[in-house]
Amino acid sequence: MKLFVYLVALMSFFVFGGVNANAMLNSQGQSNVPASRNNSSNQYDAPAARPTMPSNNYYANTNKPVKLHISPAKIKTVKKVVSKAVNALAKKNYTKFIKTTSSSFKKNITKTNFDKVSNSLNNKLQLKNGYNIQYMTALKLSGVKFYVWKLLLKSGRFIYIKTVIKNNKINGLSFI
Repeated sequence: MKLFVYLVALMSFFVFGGVNANAMLNSQGQSNVPASRNNSSNQYDAPAARPTMPSNNYYANTNKPVKLHISPAKIKTVKKVVSKAVNALAKKNYTKFIKTTSSSFKKNITKTNFDKVSNSLNNKLQLKNGYNIQYMTALKLSGVKFYVWKLLLKSGRFIYIKTVIKNNKINGLSFI
């Protein structure tokens, strides 16, 4: 389970946080970018020192997800919002889906894109035949809090959903 949580968090980091290759650190806090060497012909020159990152660097503290403890009441509230969105996808109802989203997220969801996702979920996974939504965890990564859900389909298959919720509206949604 921990591996799954870290994989989800890592994917979220790339999606929401972006990555600067020079800012990636290994477990010893050193940059993964190889040190550059000058064009000296002496093979015994000491390698150039690896650059160190200042402690206040944005990426230094955001490479690990933080598991959040969410109250059961909050989970229930958020689950209602996610359920309405998934139900709208299952019924191919764009209008109901848009009602569950924030104004900034609405701008990114066109009817055409919604139809593609809805058709795919219904054709490949038979979402329209029924499902149950199970809360998995809440994480915070790069300042973004998101919820992970397991969508158990009546066919026996499942899919994970990652949602960003702000003011009881969906501000981000992805299937993983």
